[in-house]
Amino acid sequence: MEFLVSMQCLGLAMGVLLLFLLSGAVCIFWLLPAGKWRRLRKSGLAGPPPLFPLGNLVEMSKKGGETSSPGSSSSAHDIHSRVLPYFSRWREAYGKVFVYWLGTEPFLYVADPEFLKRVTSGAMDKKWGKPDVFKHDRKPMFGKGLAMVDGDEWTHHRHIITPAFSLTNLKAMVSVMEETTKKMLTEWSERLARGQREIDVEKDVTKNAAEIIAKTSFGISEGNGEKVFEKLQLMQKMLFQTNRPVGVPFVKLMFAKRSYRAWKLGKEIDQLLYAVISSRKEEEEEEGDGKTTPKQDLLGLLLAGNRENAQGGGRKLTDRELVDECKTFFFGGHETTALALSWALFLLALHPEWQSALREEVVQVSGGGPLDSTMLPKLIKVRIMMTFSKAQKQSPITRFFFLFFFFT
Repeated sequence: MEFLVSMQCLGLAMGVLLLFLLSGAVCIFWLLPAGKWRRLRKSGLAGPPPLFPLGNLVEMSKKGGETSSPGSSSSAHDIHSRVLPYFSRWREAYGKVFVYWLGTEPFLYVADPEFLKRVTSGAMDKKWGKPDVFKHDRKPMFGKGLAMVDGDEWTHHRHIITPAFSLTNLKAMVSVMEETTKKMLTEWSERLARGQREIDVEKDVTKNAAEIIAKTSFGISEGNGEKVFEKLQLMQKMLFQTNRPVGVPFVKLMFAKRSYRAWKLGKEIDQLLYAVISSRKEEEEEEGDGKTTPKQDLLGLLLAGNRENAQGGGRKLTDRELVDECKTFFFGGHETTALALSWALFLLALHPEWQSALREEVVQVSGGGPLDSTMLPKLIKVRIMMTFSKAQKQSPITRFFFLFFFFT
């Protein structure tokens, strides 16, 4: 009899626990995001209706209408609707500002500069931050680097990092960019000489940009530098080339094996970067109590800026933060540059007359000799081409890349 009562109590307890878990799941997967959606609509922000817990992921995964051939006018001038057809449809339906959902997380699409100016001015500025869903999902890749921190932490990191990206320091890295890019161009010439008629330009441009960033960030010639470079590339493929439904609660449990591999790889990269940073600090101490001229890669310049900030009474970045910034350099630097150049190359392939015009301008400005940074302001047509190719966010690094690809 007592055994039967015990089993009944156990069954009741299990039922209560199951009910509690089910209620929690309903709340997390449906009720809470539905409440957010209602509040956003009341505030005047419309958008495509989400289907929780997937949000708008189902619609985003659907292919758009018929696509044009690679060389058609449509592919050149309507790229937004081809690559991101759902944004194009939603923009037509809801205007330049709307809310869409990745799982249970809302995101604001903004294509109106005036709206952006209004909501980021004054006291409203610090109320906008990086989405938590990406902070957690991309943690093995970015950690708490500049791309992921907000508010005062972002200001502190940027204050220390910005001097390393001054035009003077970037000019000092031109020789590295030129050497690496010329090597790639030589490989292209050799392939063509062997009879190869097709080259995967985007793949090679991305690899070249990554190699330059690795050299200018870590000094790839160092023993650990090349290992960091290879593992960071593997991490990038692991986190971006995946069909994980980002934004859906507990998605990491659904892809536990892949999440564990990313976490483990992140730890391996951290240990390698810790070793590089420790080795660099020991070198500086041995050469004169940190008063020696820093190595002219971004890590050396970052360490120097960190030391100067501490001497001025500011807070130093910890080794953990330095590691995260090094990873941010790599991911934030090479991918954006490679995409800008690939798009510019594509447009130039469609318009051979522009290739001739740009070459003529470069020869005229340089006098037939090698280019240097002082000549860049005189290359008016090159600047027009970069603007036309929608590479408005290019840094001085990107400009140098562009020139070496076309005119060396």
